[in-house]
Parts: sequence; structure tokens; C-alpha cells
Amino acid sequence: MDIQEFIHGVEGLRSNLLKQARHYLNDADDAEDAVQETLVKLWVVRDRVAEASKMRNMAAVVCRNVSLNMLRDKRQTVSIDGAWEVASHANPEIQLEEREGRQRLQRNIQALTDKQRAMLRMRNVENMQYADIAKIMGTSESSVRGMISKARMALVQLMKGTEL
Repeated sequence: MDIQEFIHGVEGLRSNLLKQARHYLNDADDAEDAVQETLVKLWVVRDRVAEASKMRNMAAVVCRNVSLNMLRDKRQTVSIDGAWEVASHANPEIQLEEREGRQRLQRNIQALTDKQRAMLRMRNVENMQYADIAKIMGTSESSVRGMISKARMALVQLMKGTEL
């Protein structure tokens, strides 16, 4: 699909995608960002989409996923190093529950070994690839995958309040 075919195909989709994104995001600027990201993703895979009807269906799915990802990113995020983005809620009970949950999670993260915390931080906060972590740790990539899996399981068990 060349650029003219792509432009012609997405012209009719743009308004529907914008409505869909507004439905999820409730913000015109965020919806516009979601549509732009959707169109970029469609452009990247344009060669795999032969028919306009398939592009319409794919665009709807991609727009939904992009919008949901944006919503998830806006929510409170927890990082291994203690940096927090706090979601604002008007309900004091929800704020209290969230604060207690963050404190409990932070205590449980601190209960992990230094190596487990470091690996979780590299993978989940710094978004490092397994191969890069393996080089830093001086081990194999499969070993890193196993250690990170064990660290995650240990954190889940700590959050559940059970012993390993």
C-alpha cells in the first residue's frame, strides 16, 4: 500500500477513531494523541493490510489498545526505587487504601534481596533487555529470566502475606 492509498484509507477512519478514543479517554487532547499513535502503528504495518475493511478493523483494535494503554499509564505507577506518581481521587477512603497499598508494596520490595531488587529495577523500571541485564550480572540470559521470575514470585508471595 503506497502513501496515497494509505491516506485515502485513513481519511474516513479518523473521525471514528477520534470518537472511540474520546470514549475511553474523556479528553480531546489525549484522544488526538491516541489517534495519532494509532495511525503511526497502522503506517508501520500498512504492507500487511491489503483491504480497507481489514484496515478499519485493525484500526479499531489498535486505537482501543492505545487508549487503554494511555489510561493505564495515567494511573498510579509504582517503581522499585520509591518514586511514585499518585493518582488523584476525591474519595479519602480510596486515597487511604492506595497509600497503605503503596507502603505495603514498598516494605515488601525492601524485603527482597538486593540482587532481586536490582534485577526487578533494571527490568521493570529501566526497561532493560534480558541480554543487557545478563551482561551486567555476568550470567546467561536464561538465568536472568529465571531469577527475575523468582523475584516476582517472591514479591507476590510477600504481598499475599505467605512465607516462601
